[in-house]
Amino acid sequence: MSLDPVSKIEVVCHSSARDSLVAALEAFGRVHLLDLSEEQVYTDEEGEDLSKHLKPSRISTESLAEDISSLNRAVKFLIEEASEEMEIPSETSAVTEAELMELLADRTLIENARRAWIVAVQKAKLEGAENELLQEEQFLFEWRNIPLPLQELRREGSFTISAGTLPSESMDWIGKFQEENPLVHVEGIDSDRSTARVIVVIHRDADESAFQSLTEAGYTAQDFGSRTGTVTECMGEVRRELEMIRSRTRAIHARALKYAGILESFRKLLDAASLVLERMRAANSSVSTSSIHIFRAWIRTGDLEEIRRRLGGIGEVDVETIEPEEGEVPPSPLTEKPVAEPYRMLTDMYGQPTRKDPDPTPLMAPFYALFFGICIGDAGYGAALAAGAAAGWYMVKKRHGNTRLFKLLFQGGLASILVGVFLGGWFGMPLEDLPGFLRAPADMLNALVPGYSRGQSGQGGFAVSKQFLYVTLALGLLQLTAGIVVNLVKRLRSGEGISAVIDQSGWLLATAGLFPWLFNRYLLEGGLYEAEGPLDTVFMIMLALGAVLIFVMGGREARGFGKVGLGAYATYGIVNLLGDVLSYSRLFALALSSAIIAQVINQMAGMLMEQLGIPVVGLLLATVVVVAGHAFNLAMAALSGFIHTARLQFVEFFGKFYDGTGVPFRPLRYQPKYVHIERNNQQAP
Repeated sequence: MSLDPVSKIEVVCHSSARDSLVAALEAFGRVHLLDLSEEQVYTDEEGEDLSKHLKPSRISTESLAEDISSLNRAVKFLIEEASEEMEIPSETSAVTEAELMELLADRTLIENARRAWIVAVQKAKLEGAENELLQEEQFLFEWRNIPLPLQELRREGSFTISAGTLPSESMDWIGKFQEENPLVHVEGIDSDRSTARVIVVIHRDADESAFQSLTEAGYTAQDFGSRTGTVTECMGEVRRELEMIRSRTRAIHARALKYAGILESFRKLLDAASLVLERMRAANSSVSTSSIHIFRAWIRTGDLEEIRRRLGGIGEVDVETIEPEEGEVPPSPLTEKPVAEPYRMLTDMYGQPTRKDPDPTPLMAPFYALFFGICIGDAGYGAALAAGAAAGWYMVKKRHGNTRLFKLLFQGGLASILVGVFLGGWFGMPLEDLPGFLRAPADMLNALVPGYSRGQSGQGGFAVSKQFLYVTLALGLLQLTAGIVVNLVKRLRSGEGISAVIDQSGWLLATAGLFPWLFNRYLLEGGLYEAEGPLDTVFMIMLALGAVLIFVMGGREARGFGKVGLGAYATYGIVNLLGDVLSYSRLFALALSSAIIAQVINQMAGMLMEQLGIPVVGLLLATVVVVAGHAFNLAMAALSGFIHTARLQFVEFFGKFYDGTGVPFRPLRYQPKYVHIERNNQQAP
């Protein structure tokens, strides 16, 4: 349950060994480097100020970062260009670090990469120019009926000519307007439902109010800029330019296909350059003099000997453990057993543990898997989910990706099979239609339902009974109680001693007193023990004693009347605890909804086969409904199960003992995008 112990180290090397040191740290992949470049004061173990001698390392990475950005752009461009005409490898190839570094010395490859980038830039410029010409063509097409050269629209003399638009409803008004203004002529050239395009000729002696009237009627003059010639001539010129651009684009596409033939080498080169950039940035986290570099880092205590052994082969390197600074918070690395490791993704989503927190991952894992299985509640769905997750797991692992999600879903699928077997859920099929060996486990639980008789109309068995709801509430109570116990252990390890025991004992007593009494009296109707009997009194005494302890411990740090207020507020937490338990009823609700939807899908398919009247078509449609319907229902059940089960862990369970405000352990390790780097140590950090 505890976190991996960590040690803080200081690594000192000669300047000549800096690059080899950083490469070794990155390749090791289990060292959390600290950024010393932002610190203002550097001290040794005796507290002596070394700031006058040590300065932050300043290695320029801008040029390399720009080159990587350009190469990345070229790679994406080649993938887009070649994807329709050649197969782009999707699997990551395995290479050694030495092979990657050799690519950085391949001048021919680097020159080809530069040319591929130039081709990508040229293509982008041509696409921009083509889009502009297409917009110009569209604009000219709208004004194709202008009967005179466009330069006439800019002429000055005894009259002016302009082209523009009017609302279509204003055209009826134009005739009367021209009668009143004989020195103005408006000629319609084109129109659609809302807009009319017109030519307006105005003599210079016309009243200024005439043009004002046109404007008020909605006339807007169109600016044709410096265009000359007729619209038809302009459109012809645009189309010739478009053809030239498209011809150049085809030539560039051919060049892109040529470079796409070595796309795999470009992708390896990109990862090689990115690896170097990662290490350069890591080197900038050190401080240095003219002859030495100093790095500080956190490392798992168990890795100390290994890191000393690895760095010892570099040369002038010294590794020493040092004490943390006052108030410094160490990171929280986690190492999980294989069965619990997939649930690390949930811990990472919530927040890293502090050094005082227990590791929540193995505590959460069995509850999460079981609750996820209950949410799906169907053995057929569980088998399908496990098979799909196993396939995804295999494919992602083959590409050297992160398989945690698929492992989690695989375990959830297995849990769904287990739950579904006992609930009698097999793709929503009626229990009576299942063979005897599939009915037997469900019949064991169905026997717990009062008055249940197989085949009797109106009965759905344990899966839809109040008893199943009570089981989910009991499981929630079990997890919450476990959270209280874990919090007790956490506080004892923190040295709180008797106060932790009294405080958490209050919660345990309140829990043990309230819920058996509540369940027996209001849910099970005396099924656990005789109501109003001596056990009722025992449970009430436990509840009262627990409430008193919670009240006392809740207000112990306050003064005066504040003790009462804080104590009452803490005691009110018993009501919140009741709400936490009731929150687990969502497991029953999700299982029930998934089962009902599965049954409805089967009923719809049966109706298509029986009532459509066309045997073959009915069978085909029914098959589509069954496959698509159950696939959709499984996807929704898995999504709902993932979210709601995570919510129960984050809100109800973690709220009892877990802070999740720790510092993540972020080891120096480059994660390649296109290749898998074969290293001596492949385990996850």
